[in-house]
Amino acid sequence: MKSIWLKGHEKNKEARREQIKSAAWAFSLLEEVLEKEFKKKPLPKDYSDPQWVHKTIAANEYNRALDDLLSLIQINEG
Repeated sequence: MKSIWLKGHEKNKEARREQIKSAAWAFSLLEEVLEKEFKKKPLPKDYSDPQWVHKTIAANEYNRALDDLLSLIQINEG
């Protein structure tokens, strides 16, 4: 579980941890949807396109955001 889930809950971390763990089923469903519907974008290979740099940046940012979301919803301790 990422520490961001506990941020701002210093007085009651264990209760917050249990609250998040109890929603594991929803995180699991969300993970399935994200992995099925939101595929990583391939990086452009056409370097003759004047926009290749911008397209590469956009694909990298999208892929990073998707990775971050998938990482955030991995709440299983371990």
